[in-house]
Amino acid sequence: MQETDGKGVWSKRVCAKPGGDGGRDRDPVKGGGHPDTQWACSSYSFRQYLRYCNTTNFQNIHQRYQRSPLILRNILSFVTWLPVLWCFHIYVFQLMWVTGRSMYPFLNTDSDRRLTRDVVAVSMWNPTKGLRRGDIVVFRSPSNPDKVAIKRIIALEGDSVLTRDPYPIPQQEVSLGHIWVEGEHPEHTRWSYDSNTYGAVSKSLIIGKAMGVVWPWSRRSWISADGWRGSSRVIERRPEDGLHIS
Repeated sequence: MQETDGKGVWSKRVCAKPGGDGGRDRDPVKGGGHPDTQWACSSYSFRQYLRYCNTTNFQNIHQRYQRSPLILRNILSFVTWLPVLWCFHIYVFQLMWVTGRSMYPFLNTDSDRRLTRDVVAVSMWNPTKGLRRGDIVVFRSPSNPDKVAIKRIIALEGDSVLTRDPYPIPQQEVSLGHIWVEGEHPEHTRWSYDSNTYGAVSKSLIIGKAMGVVWPWSRRSWISADGWRGSSRVIERRPEDGLHIS
């Protein structure tokens, strides 16, 4: 069995068999007696060997890190944080560019004059909790899950909506587990592709809730359902009416 002599040099030491040293085995590290057999002695030496290797490797890595250039150390520190940043970006918070004119004039107000797009802060953490009429949500389009849309909730499950073209029926009740979303452009049928086209949206498709506008800087503000006046085309469900499952 090979083990360290304390100076990084490995030498071979042999444990005595039982009875060879007064009925005791020789400890290869301390040199004293050992109550077990030669196999136990070899196992003990192997544990010392592993401990030495782990300590030495850590010291070598630490010394190389300290001798590396500062810019390399900064890059390594940043790389170690990438998994944390990725999880934060996917599950907690994102900044998103708003494209298109379906939410005009609430979002992309300057799109008619300049080719600017609003940047909104989106909370990704449990976005379906506490949904209210007037909330602006980010969701995957029911007609094309590869695309992400941003619209305002105008009706919740159990509400009845007086629909717009091109929806096939004039009035629709929102079923359990769904919401009705619409854009805000005055020329709705031309610019907004929403629930009047693909119907109520399942809550499972919601990936985030808009919290505020962060760019352009002159229009930075919080987004809240409290300032929304509601829609005259929505017949809200009363608690005593119950909820129809369809």
